Amino acid sequence: MKARTFLTSFDTTGFECLIDLTDYDKRAMWASLSNQSLPNEIPLHQMLMRARLNPQRFPEIWTFQSYLTTDQLWTVAEENPQGLADLVRKEGTEVFVTPKQKAVIE
Repeated sequence: MKARTFLTSFDTTGFECLIDLTDYDKRAMWASLSNQSLPNEIPLHQMLMRARLNPQRFPEIWTFQSYLTTDQLWTVAEENPQGLADLVRKEGTEVFVTPKQKAVIE
């Protein structure tokens, strides 16, 4: 089984999306090789806009690779969201992370 590439968005309330990018990568490569326009199917712009407009929830957007299917990842995200977030932060690639400010008053 080959690892698949995913795009995910999560914040302090949990995971919002898990998008399998593996097939998109193949289509983008073939489009590039045949001088065609790149398919624009990934809602990254909307994800970034949502993240920037909701900084109070400290949203994060990452890419990562996994041997699990999308359904299996959603099961993990529902059962152990903190564990999956920690693993994505450790092994994934940061796309956008809202910086957490140091508390002035604790």
